[in-house]
Amino acid sequence: MAAEDVKLLSFWASPYAMRAILALEAKGVNYESIEENLNPKSQLLLESNPIYEKIPVLLHNGKAIPESLIIVLYVDEAWPEHGGFLPKDPYARAMTHFWSDFIDKKIFEVPFSALKAKGEEKEAALKELYDNLLTLESGFIKFDAKPFFNGSSIGYADICLAPFVAWLPVFVDLAGIRLPTAEEAPHLHKFIGAIREHPAAKVAFPDIEKLAAFSRSLQQRWAAST
Repeated sequence: MAAEDVKLLSFWASPYAMRAILALEAKGVNYESIEENLNPKSQLLLESNPIYEKIPVLLHNGKAIPESLIIVLYVDEAWPEHGGFLPKDPYARAMTHFWSDFIDKKIFEVPFSALKAKGEEKEAALKELYDNLLTLESGFIKFDAKPFFNGSSIGYADICLAPFVAWLPVFVDLAGIRLPTAEEAPHLHKFIGAIREHPAAKVAFPDIEKLAAFSRSLQQRWAAST
């Protein structure tokens, strides 16, 4: 059997790229990570994702798969022998997709808006995130998370949420976000602790000091452009 050619076009600080790395690492896939500069974008990236021209892009035996959550689902199906990211039960699968969509739209994007915002706009984003995290706790309860949505192993919704944890110290320090307490959201806090210790996260999550420095430079750039 010929060896598979697996490459990932990535950028170290990208939370979206982290999702792809988490999926590949969790499945034990051997792959080559190709770090993109993004300014300018490489010809390989432009050819591999001509619609959005964004990372991450998975290259599997010459075929390009763009978009982080599409990559996660692809990895799950392409390497089924290493355990599944989605439950077998149709209702549980549907609810996994529901909560993953909630995470993507209501958890993932809001703190990045708070990093950019000021004044009342920032306060509104911080309150929205706090409320959404309390709602997410109800999702953990529905799934009886132990400690992950997928049980004792990480799955689709866990991979969707994990980069929020990687960026969490930056969000707290630079955006001033406030998490619900461990009493208010015990499952969320257990998830944060468990995902940080997961072997796949040890590879996917960048050094927090480096990430904080990168984020400060982004904030300065955003401030200069307003």
